[in-house]
Amino acid sequence: MKAATRIWGLVSALLVLAAEGAVHVDGLSEIQNKAVRLVMEDFHTKDHLKNGFKFSSLVRKEETEYAAGIFVNVEFTVKQTTCPKHHWMKSDCEYNQKGYVFNCFACFKFEYETHKVLSQVIDCVRPRFVQGRGNQRNKTCTEVAMKTAGTRIVGSYSFVKTE
Repeated sequence: MKAATRIWGLVSALLVLAAEGAVHVDGLSEIQNKAVRLVMEDFHTKDHLKNGFKFSSLVRKEETEYAAGIFVNVEFTVKQTTCPKHHWMKSDCEYNQKGYVFNCFACFKFEYETHKVLSQVIDCVRPRFVQGRGNQRNKTCTEVAMKTAGTRIVGSYSFVKTE
């Protein structure tokens, strides 16, 4: 009985964290929101961060369906909050008025049914470094868009590719 109570408590706590940590931006599709969430999760693994960051503004979004999967490109800004890094998902974290701002750019290629990530590139930098990275970001994004799952799809140019 004691073990069941502990497990139930743990499951309840995880559900609360998942509800608080859901990164959802109005105006984005489900798969675009998943891309933003993946970027935010990756961003908060960086050692140099002490505070959490939260989505600030959308710069651009793109979603294209290919025979080999769904390509998503998002660019947005995040701003430092008053919460510690490990609490970045809490909804009550306020923006730090003098906090740092980062520009995050990401491209993902997802499988159709499972939305499993086939290929990705994530780049979050301070705004002053964005201009010099534009060409490289676009080049790597193109590589992500062309990534296939290694399957041969009828009607595509897969017969040209060798494994």
